[in-house]
Amino acid sequence: MQGLLTGLVPGMYIDTTTGQPVACTDNSAGLYIQTRAGSVVKVTLPSNACGFQIGETSQIQSGGILQATPHAVRPSSQSSITRESFAVFLEPEFHEPLAIPSGKSVRDCQAQDVVLPANVVPLSQRWKPGQTFGDFHTATVSAFTI
Repeated sequence: MQGLLTGLVPGMYIDTTTGQPVACTDNSAGLYIQTRAGSVVKVTLPSNACGFQIGETSQIQSGGILQATPHAVRPSSQSSITRESFAVFLEPEFHEPLAIPSGKSVRDCQAQDVVLPANVVPLSQRWKPGQTFGDFHTATVSAFTI
C-alpha cells in the first residue's frame, strides 16, 4: 500500500490437487477496493487488461491530489483452490526523501475524509515530513506485521 504505483494483472485460480488453472466458483473470492465513500467493491479485471493502483507514496508526493486505494484480497473458500496474481510495485529509491509539493501541507497529504477499516494504521502514524521512502516503508511494514 505504501508504494508509488502498482501494476496488476487479473488473478487466476489454481487447483492445488492438479496444478491446473480452473474457474473459481466462489463468487466472493478476489480483489476488493474501498471507494472514497467507504463502500467495498469487488474489482474484476478483464483477462486482457492491466490495472493500476495508486499507493500512499503517490498520495504524499502529490500533496494529497492522488489518494491511495485501500484494498484486500479474499481467498477462495474452496480449500483446494488458490488465487495467484502478479503485481509490479513501482517505488522510489529507499534513501530518497518523500517530499510534498510546495504549497501543500502535511494535512493535505493525510486524506482526512477517507473512511479506513479499523485495522488500518493511518498514514499520519507512519509518515512524517523528511522521512525517506525506506523509513516510511519500514514503519508501514512494522505497523501491519502481526
